[in-house]
Amino acid sequence: MSKSSSFQRLPVEVDPFRLVEQGRLLDGRIPVSDFPRLKTMVYQTGEEDESVVAVHLEFTRTTTGLPVISGEINADLLMLCQRCLNAKTEKLKSQFNVVLVTSDEQADRLQEGFDTWFVEDQKIFLQDFIEDEILLALPLSITHDVCQPDRELIEALPESADNDEQNELQKDNPFAVLKNLKLD
Repeated sequence: MSKSSSFQRLPVEVDPFRLVEQGRLLDGRIPVSDFPRLKTMVYQTGEEDESVVAVHLEFTRTTTGLPVISGEINADLLMLCQRCLNAKTEKLKSQFNVVLVTSDEQADRLQEGFDTWFVEDQKIFLQDFIEDEILLALPLSITHDVCQPDRELIEALPESADNDEQNELQKDNPFAVLKNLKLD
């Protein structure tokens, strides 16, 4: 069976607890343009962006029986370098294990070290879940290892040149003559 699209679509809304009971695996490729928050963060080239996010989700239980979504997200995202303001490809590879909870009490009872996802009305929107995991996996500051500035930096003037420049400013100041006037 061949697909006409290069994207393997994931369901929009799922009952994660049912998928856990079934031990389901979901794989898909989603265009970056489908993620509204992420789309505003990627570098805009003016052309239509064809970047995709590859997703692998596994709905299972932990050894202690907690319902969990384990997965991996891979993407090459064109981002803005915070130093030089040029484009930089950020290779994102994130693995995660998220315990599904239906109440704050359940989340509070979990041992520290578990990430949780609050499930409301027995359903989650996969796109929101995936986008949150992408945003959490991005570095706080995206920079090249070595940046080249767009323009040459202006060297500081030597101190003697500074004094000469100040003297020139004083000579050219049309109000400098007023300081010598005496008011009686």
